[in-house]
Amino acid sequence: MKRLAAFLIVTLLLLPLVVEAQGVSPSPPKSTPSSSGGSSGGASTTTSGGKKIVKLELDDLIGNLEKWKQDEPQEYEYLKKLLHIPFVPPKNYSAPTVLIWYPSEKTKITRNDNLDIYAYVKNDNPIEVRSDVYLYLEAKGPGDENFTRVGSQRVILANEYSQKSNSTIRDWSGLTPFVDSRVVGNATFRIWFNDMHSTYLTDTMYTRPYQKDDYYSILELELVNSPPEVVGESIRVEPARARYNDPIRYASRFVDADGDLVNVTLQVLDDQGRERANLTQEVKSGTNVTFSASEYGLFGEGDAGRNFSYRFTYGDGLDGNATEIYPGPSLLPSPKIFVSDSNVEAADENRYWWQNYRFSLKVKNLEVDNLRIDLYTSTPSHPNRYQDTRVINASEDAQVVLFDLRPFDVSDADESFTYYFKYSATDQNSEEMMGGTSDGKIHPKIVRYPIYSAVTIGNLLFVLLAALAGGIVIERRLYR
Repeated sequence: MKRLAAFLIVTLLLLPLVVEAQGVSPSPPKSTPSSSGGSSGGASTTTSGGKKIVKLELDDLIGNLEKWKQDEPQEYEYLKKLLHIPFVPPKNYSAPTVLIWYPSEKTKITRNDNLDIYAYVKNDNPIEVRSDVYLYLEAKGPGDENFTRVGSQRVILANEYSQKSNSTIRDWSGLTPFVDSRVVGNATFRIWFNDMHSTYLTDTMYTRPYQKDDYYSILELELVNSPPEVVGESIRVEPARARYNDPIRYASRFVDADGDLVNVTLQVLDDQGRERANLTQEVKSGTNVTFSASEYGLFGEGDAGRNFSYRFTYGDGLDGNATEIYPGPSLLPSPKIFVSDSNVEAADENRYWWQNYRFSLKVKNLEVDNLRIDLYTSTPSHPNRYQDTRVINASEDAQVVLFDLRPFDVSDADESFTYYFKYSATDQNSEEMMGGTSDGKIHPKIVRYPIYSAVTIGNLLFVLLAALAGGIVIERRLYR
């Protein structure tokens, strides 16, 4: 535009001199507002030797050009063609030699590899003939139809070449041009450059592709991928048995050899194997992945008492996989009763096996009628021995359920014992039983009565009388 403006200025200034011999002066251009505001008449006319000379202000000329460009674009473009002077390179000028320098032996790359690629430029033109060279590195990934520029522009000035070899290097270091690629395959690089005379592409400017040592006219690499892997022991749900509103957490960890981000999806399945929820996180390789049930609202009160399962699917955008299905969590039923104060007392502090024992349990039962409560005792001789059952109905007040009975026999003497109550509803701990342990052993005494007791004497007399009576009967019948 500056060349055009300057040329028009010179032309318009000289035009009166050309036509003055014919006695004709060119019409002054229409005045347009100037940006400086200093010209009010647009053009001034002077007389020299009886001849008219039109003198235009620069601002007015630029204003006219802008007006022509807007109002008469076709004529404006034609004027540009008339005034265009094509650039002619200096005699004996030759384009610089530009090649890709890739000093790495790694031809299989991943999306996260940092690539160091260089431009090798050799310019044998004399320094007074050289011009600046502008370069871009271009890449075409797998599945791409066109090249795109990667990295920023590099510039080589005329005096920035080695005096000995007339060459220089420009680098593009730490590039990751395919970090978002979703396919693997061939990855191609070339260099676009302009020497202020022409534009070139290294993949087409030579008669045939050039490759020698680490220098290439076109660089072809292979983009590969390693799929992520699951760390098996990291998969878990905690706690595996819980209430629906407990802080349940799913955990896992995945490792990607290429360092890719891993998309991890948790699939929660109900007791029919149907997908209940689908949650996704994108994490770095090796990072622990946690999904909190309460954060995502996975379970509600209606899920109490149901069993769920889960699995993870994972991938890096190129390859994916899924884990096996794992059980959990098992949600505990909602509590129906509240139990406390389980206790046992012997009828006598000596704790003989033949005595009665009082087992008791405090129960608050607001909604369950015909609640069944069974008592069990355990000794080495009689493990998990059923004793008796009580049935109670719903009540607003707490009830004490009492078992007064003789639970042991002589084989239980000198043994410790445990007991538990088993009920037909779920308590506040999501359990269906509650029990305890005896404070001490059952008394080791086996015989219930002492030798000097009336009961013992009576028993002995009874045995003797029975023996005497038996002897009399036998004697009379045998010796009659």
